[in-house]
Amino acid sequence: MQLSDDKKRECGRFISWICTPFYVVAFISLLVVFHLVQLIAALFGRGAQKYALDLMNICLVWNIRILAGARFSYIGRPTLPSDRSIIIVSNHQSMYDIPMIMWACRAREIGFIAKKELGKWIPSISLALRTLGSVLIDRKDAKASLRAIGEFGEMKERSHQVAAIFPEGTRARDGKMKQFRPSGFLTLLKKMPSAVIQPVAIRGNWRILRYNFCPIPFGTTIEMEFLELVEPSGRPADEVLADVEGRIRASVGDDS
Repeated sequence: MQLSDDKKRECGRFISWICTPFYVVAFISLLVVFHLVQLIAALFGRGAQKYALDLMNICLVWNIRILAGARFSYIGRPTLPSDRSIIIVSNHQSMYDIPMIMWACRAREIGFIAKKELGKWIPSISLALRTLGSVLIDRKDAKASLRAIGEFGEMKERSHQVAAIFPEGTRARDGKMKQFRPSGFLTLLKKMPSAVIQPVAIRGNWRILRYNFCPIPFGTTIEMEFLELVEPSGRPADEVLADVEGRIRASVGDDS
C-alpha cells in the first residue's frame, strides 16, 4: 500500500521533529568541544589548530548527514594551486556553506570575509574567524569594510593564500540567488592581481534552515559543485565578475 503525498509529508514532518533535538544538541556540543580542542591545539601552532578545525568541519557535515538525513554530494574537485593566490567565489545559502567549503578545500588554509558579529560569541566559529586568517567587517561602515578587505587581500596575495567571498552579501534563504554586490570582489581582485578564481555553486543547502530549526527538515539533498577555474587574464574586473556570476548562476539554476 502506497502512502498519499499528504501522508508522506506528515511522516516527513514527524521524523524531522523527532530528529531535530538530537541534531541541535550534537551541533552545539561539537562547537563547544572543538572550541576547547582548538585552544589546546593552538598551543602547538597554527597548523595544529587548523587540523582541529578540519576535524570539526567534517563532524558538522556528518551531523547533517546522520541526524538530518541529508543526502550530500560534491561535484568536481576544487583546484587550489600552491604557487599563486586564489579567490573562492560562491553563492550563499546557509551557515553550513562554510564548513562544507572548508572541508572540501582542507588542503589549504582559507580566510573568509565575515560580518564582525560572527567574531564575538559563537564557540569555535568566532575563534577560527579571529585567529586563522579571516577578516571581520562592519557592514554598516562601507568605507572601513573595503579598507579591511583590501588589507586582507594584500595579505593573501603576499603569501599565496586563499580568500573566500560570498558576493551576494547575505544568505539566499529561499534558494534564489541574489545579484552579486561588486565592491568586495573588485577590491579583492585589485589587491590579489596574481589570483585565479575558483567558482563554487551550492544547491539545496538553504532548505536546512528554511524553518529556523523548527524543525530541521529531514532528507534534504545538498550539492556543492566546483566549477572550472576562471583566469582573470588582464580582463576588466567587471567583466571577470560577470563571468564568474554567470557561471555560478547557470549551475545553481532555479533552486527554489
